[in-house]
Amino acid sequence: MRPKHSPSLASHFWRRPDSASSLNLLCLLLTLIALAVQFSAFGANSLITAAICSTGIVLAILQHYALKPLLQEIAALNLHAQNLQDGSFNTNANQTKIHQLSELATSLANMSAQLSSERATLYQRELLLDTVLQSSPTAMLLTDANNTVLMSNPAARQLLNMGKALNGHKLEDLIAPVPALVKAVASLQPGLLHLADNSIWHLAISQFTLNQKQHHLYLLKPLTREIQREELSAWKKLLRVIGHELNNTLAPLSSLAFSGGQLAQQQQHAQLSQLFDTISERCLHLNQFVQAYIQFAKLPPPQPGVVNWPRLINQLQDQYEFELVDDLPATDWLADVQQLTQLLLNLLKNAHESGSAAAQITLKLVEQPDTLLLVVQDGGGGMSDETLQHALVPFYTSKSGGSGIGLTLCRDIIEAHGGHISLRNYAGGLEVTLLLPKHQPRQTT
Repeated sequence: MRPKHSPSLASHFWRRPDSASSLNLLCLLLTLIALAVQFSAFGANSLITAAICSTGIVLAILQHYALKPLLQEIAALNLHAQNLQDGSFNTNANQTKIHQLSELATSLANMSAQLSSERATLYQRELLLDTVLQSSPTAMLLTDANNTVLMSNPAARQLLNMGKALNGHKLEDLIAPVPALVKAVASLQPGLLHLADNSIWHLAISQFTLNQKQHHLYLLKPLTREIQREELSAWKKLLRVIGHELNNTLAPLSSLAFSGGQLAQQQQHAQLSQLFDTISERCLHLNQFVQAYIQFAKLPPPQPGVVNWPRLINQLQDQYEFELVDDLPATDWLADVQQLTQLLLNLLKNAHESGSAAAQITLKLVEQPDTLLLVVQDGGGGMSDETLQHALVPFYTSKSGGSGIGLTLCRDIIEAHGGHISLRNYAGGLEVTLLLPKHQPRQTT
């Protein structure tokens, strides 16, 4: 049903003093004046009276037919104006009926075209904005003055309510399990937040007035991976500098120790010869230790190629004993085979060093539409909460004599492939899951 509008242009035309009704009244007035003149000048004369009345009627009829095309134009423009008011911008007045008011019709048509274009542009912008919000990893929450959630995106729903709807809930109830977020929201203080799961987020808060009511917009951006990446880059730079300085020292020191050992042997100084041998041995050990760190610091970008899974599994089983669970992937997957082999060897080595029986160490490859999961499990009892929390931090180790770069190197390799690594304790041991994406990022040169 069309909503009620103000009186149409046509009805106004009949009601205003310059409308057709006024012209009819003018015809009547002229007729009465002519009759008054007749009676005052000529007296009663039926023929003259009839002529005057007929002339008035004819004049009224003529002005009616003369105004009819104009009234049709006004009706057409009035219908166009009503369509605009209803939000229909794709209709125009019937141009075959527009003659005298063509300029007005053209203005209305231009207005329709402009409004239609602006509405289409606005719709595309809203669609783009909605797409960005729905796909953004940044959690977004919009609340009213009562802290009731009015809008949220999937990232916010996943962070605060396991993917369930948030609209209509009180913000304080949703963030109650996250004390750091409760404190930041209560003080309206933006900044970095360190959550209990060791994830790092940046909180931004905006206040604005909408429909004369106060609203708050909360944006939580995940920064864990970016900070870890920067931290790893800083460690690698430090390693390269330290490695260079140590190599510059170890090379002449090793050479001097070797020369000293040769001289001690010639002079038959057994204790001195043993001393130089010890120095040479420690220099060699330190050089190997430094080279391992330098290799980690200089990990090249992956060169993806099709993985030959049977050959890869055979190479792994030549080094470490484990059980392959389920079948190998049926489709082609791309990865740097050398780096992937090194990654899996590190994980299998850790599994054996955990004290697990070889029969309890398993490798399972699970194909998904866009990702491949590589899951290594052992029966070594798992990790403590502290070790699990810091296992991927460079140089952190719970092993005596460990370097602390094994799992960090694994993380570096899988993230260079566009994936990620996760660790968790399960019944009886540790489970390490690698996610390898099917479409990997392009390598920049």
